[in-house]
Amino acid sequence: MRSASEIDFVSLKLQKIYCTKSIFAHIDITPDNERTIMNLKTAYEPYFKIGAAISRWNLHTAAHMKLLTEQFNSFTCENDMKPMYFLDMEKNKEQPEKYNLSPALTFENAIPYLEFARENGISMRGHTLVWHNQTPKWFFCENYNELFPYADRETILKRLESYIHGVLDFVQTNYPGIIYAWDVVNEIVDEGAFRKSIWTKTVGEDFFIKAFEYARKYVAPGVDLFYNDYEAAEPWKRDYIIEHVLKPLMEKKLVDGMGMQSHLLMDHPDLGNYKTAVEMYGALGLKLNITELDMHNADPSDESMHALALRYKEFFKIYLDAKKSGKANITSVTFWNLRDEDSWLTGFRRETSYPLLFQGKCLAKEAYYAVLEVALKSAEDTGNTDSDFADIKEQYKWEPDYSDEDYLLKGMPQNGPQIKRFRENIYQDGEYNYAAAYGFTPNVFAYLHEDNEKRPCMLVIPGGGYCMCCSHEGELPAMEFFGRGMNVFVLSYTTDITMSVPLKKQPLEDISRAVRFIRKNADKYNIDPEKFFIMGFSAGAHVCGSLAVHFDDIKDTNPEYAGISNRPDGVILSYPVITTGEFTHKDSVRTLLGDNPDAKELEYFSLEKQVKDNTPPCFLWQTQEDSAVPVENSYLFAMALRKKNIPFAHYVFPAGHHGLTIANKTFFQGWSGGDYTMEQVMRAAFAVKEGKGVNVSDKRREELIEQFFSGNEMPASGIDMSLKEDVGYWSDLAWAWIKRLCASCK
Repeated sequence: MRSASEIDFVSLKLQKIYCTKSIFAHIDITPDNERTIMNLKTAYEPYFKIGAAISRWNLHTAAHMKLLTEQFNSFTCENDMKPMYFLDMEKNKEQPEKYNLSPALTFENAIPYLEFARENGISMRGHTLVWHNQTPKWFFCENYNELFPYADRETILKRLESYIHGVLDFVQTNYPGIIYAWDVVNEIVDEGAFRKSIWTKTVGEDFFIKAFEYARKYVAPGVDLFYNDYEAAEPWKRDYIIEHVLKPLMEKKLVDGMGMQSHLLMDHPDLGNYKTAVEMYGALGLKLNITELDMHNADPSDESMHALALRYKEFFKIYLDAKKSGKANITSVTFWNLRDEDSWLTGFRRETSYPLLFQGKCLAKEAYYAVLEVALKSAEDTGNTDSDFADIKEQYKWEPDYSDEDYLLKGMPQNGPQIKRFRENIYQDGEYNYAAAYGFTPNVFAYLHEDNEKRPCMLVIPGGGYCMCCSHEGELPAMEFFGRGMNVFVLSYTTDITMSVPLKKQPLEDISRAVRFIRKNADKYNIDPEKFFIMGFSAGAHVCGSLAVHFDDIKDTNPEYAGISNRPDGVILSYPVITTGEFTHKDSVRTLLGDNPDAKELEYFSLEKQVKDNTPPCFLWQTQEDSAVPVENSYLFAMALRKKNIPFAHYVFPAGHHGLTIANKTFFQGWSGGDYTMEQVMRAAFAVKEGKGVNVSDKRREELIEQFFSGNEMPASGIDMSLKEDVGYWSDLAWAWIKRLCASCK
């Protein structure tokens, strides 16, 4: 257990680094004039706090923070106080024995928010201590390493208690009175029962009880502890939460309140159901917080925004009526961000959303006046559903007069290397029509240096048997070669987890377009188009190899790309699927070509038979022990390259299983990278679960539900760390090969 002295030492050290002046000296949030007009926090002060979630981008934009302090009297960190931001991955992985029962914590992400709150006298909600999302998998594993099995229940509970103690002790010692409530546990109910998660798998369904016990043990007097969940107005979920979550916690006097997230739609939830839920939670005698309020609306027209305003008005009437009548003790309402442009919904819904009260340069929308009206007028006056809120606008018009400089992002610290990260679709609207895409579009995720130097480019192609793009074969190798000086992209190409719609040439067309797309934007991305490398793993290596031998075949029908070369300058094939013959990986071929491919298709995609005089130079590596893709695959391709006098390097290491990806220090510490490459897989899995799969058999549907929604997963068994001493050097060999090729290109 971490001692108070250790916490104090850490906090003092971090405060020296993140002192208030160093963070906010460049951001003056003093109002430009002494505003006497009405605002949200003043209007609702007699009833409950009005808050907003903010991101680190908001925190370092003066105009946004002026809006926060002028309109709100509470705020929540959108992300930076979730478990993954408190748990110090580097320390825990470097010294797993030291931190086995007491995980190392870091507060560098939380401190700027806490400092701002103290400096400006504004309260905070803590969000969130325990969640199945954004808690790193390594926290649950032996040696804090995802390649090892899960730790036992008692170990994880000791880690959980130490983590909760450490976070609460740090905040309460260094920032007393700032946080008035914590979401202790988040979102544990799903589909009529407790959600199957890594918590229930490792600890059991009582993990939430234990979390609240630890939180109650260490929380300061006067700080409230909340359970928080979405869709909490749905009758089945409402009843389950009350009976199986809140009442057991209440019996032990562990919980003070219920958090209703309230991510609303224009037609959901039903107002009657919502009002009933508010009153039923209130009847328990608990405090009620509306914790993540927004309302998705993809139509910015005046008519639609008026409808948004009217619907917000109805919800705030429910809040105020419940508070005034004593049917629910609502103590806080928090909007999930400040402006439409900041909302998470645009990314989540994959369409631009206009869900909040402010937009653009902190301008008030009609919904702002609707919410204001509910607090300022009597119930009789707010009953007119056709109101345009003109009188409220006239009397209390919100006119921020922030300077242009106030809207500039300033002083945001960079954690780790400075990287431009972004995602771009490689196809335009209407160009991509794979039948089992489920709304997915192939895309590239970029890792670019911040400077303007023209650099060699690497395009990474993850494997996954043509069923998925495995995350550990995306970001890990991308970061390795970014660190060696390249600008890097990861391609999420077309796959089919259902194995129901043969892919045929679609993945080959995806990589061909990706190469052309990146080359077309070479100046924008600061890449040298004549030093363009592709690197694939397993089935992803088959995609790369297919382009290496068939690039001349793939014509682009879009005139923007037709004249751009799709031939890579070098190809790295890692434990590659090559042949469709004796040594093939059968499931990869089945997913690619279907159950009954013809001889011509099999010949075309048996790459050792397709090497040509213009095939680019190749680097191959594999392990002799590979039991998934026989090592003969790389030998077959090397021999074919040799016959055509194509320059190549070929390394076979004596030991190691399939899927070693980059085999560097980060990999051996058990980190698998970002899971953004799994988007199509998850879209397909949810569609199949909902009965919307394309040509998916009942048997395959059952298999997928078991794979993705049962909470069961293949257990890790550890890894031979001695592999670092041989296969761990493959990227060094590849880098030497790349430098030799680049030198010959000059």
